[in-house]
Amino acid sequence: MGMLRYNIVGLQDFSITFEEYCVPCEYQSKCKFGKKEPFQISIDCKEITAAFDARKSEKMEKLGNKNPDWDWDMREKKAKISKTQVFSKLWNDKVKVIKEEILCLDSRRMDSMLTSQQGEEWWSEFRETMSEIDKECSKIC
Repeated sequence: MGMLRYNIVGLQDFSITFEEYCVPCEYQSKCKFGKKEPFQISIDCKEITAAFDARKSEKMEKLGNKNPDWDWDMREKKAKISKTQVFSKLWNDKVKVIKEEILCLDSRRMDSMLTSQQGEEWWSEFRETMSEIDKECSKIC
């Protein structure tokens, strides 16, 4: 694991901290986050379940639109959702939504090659961290 850390802050609550990510950024002086105030998000086990349910509903709706003759049970059977899809929803809702505050991920304000590479690194570690958190959540529920 790289620079991404998570802590258990409650029974089902976790804090994910991107501790060092903005520190090596050459534009760090313009970045709101750094060593003293790292970028972090909170997540709880219910949010993982809600993200799964949201992705499943989206998939079922698409299947229903493509196959109007399928009943609800058939759509539910065919709507397969991966953990990566669930984590992607959380990534979009928790991290990408505030990219303007995270200078190192904002391609409109920095070189798109740099932000793309940075985003891939963050996403990869976020996905690994979410897998660990998901395992912790499965122990609780």
